[in-house]
Amino acid sequence: MTNINSDTFKDLLKNDVHKAFEILFRLYFDKLYHIARSYTGNTEDAREIVQNVFCKLWQKRERIDNITSSFLFTVTRNACLDHLKHRKRVREKSGSLYETELDNPIRFVENEAASRILQQELENQIRSSITALPEKQRQVFVKSRFEGMKNSEIAEDMGISKRTVDTHIHLALKFMRFQLKEFMTFF
Repeated sequence: MTNINSDTFKDLLKNDVHKAFEILFRLYFDKLYHIARSYTGNTEDAREIVQNVFCKLWQKRERIDNITSSFLFTVTRNACLDHLKHRKRVREKSGSLYETELDNPIRFVENEAASRILQQELENQIRSSITALPEKQRQVFVKSRFEGMKNSEIAEDMGISKRTVDTHIHLALKFMRFQLKEFMTFF
């Protein structure tokens, strides 16, 4: 997936916000529409969801630091899930007896495909974030989180104090949270 957070786009966003959002809309509407349609199974709902996503982005444009494809996919997925929850509540309140669309196994497969795309984006971001950590910090983080070593074991293995291990892990987690903030719920 292309990362749209280039310096050129940031400059355009600062200088001509209307043109920047027009470009963003043209680049991503179809991709986001496809994801929304796979979740909802309804072309009108999918169009409305994606249009609402762009409207919310426009309304909150001054608070958004970083616009990436994975951010847009995550926001769209969350909007779809909210839409489906709302639709389910409305159906339950109306006492509808017909089978819900959420039970459709074909849509489940489509939702899984969209979820796999988002999961792959997240995994790529995690890998690149870990790679960006300073060497010692990365070694400590990998030993702690992936190899399951205790802090005292890491300290002994690397010949550093436990306090230094604690500091490396704290700083690595802080960095990872910052790098992965776009995957956190925005709306």
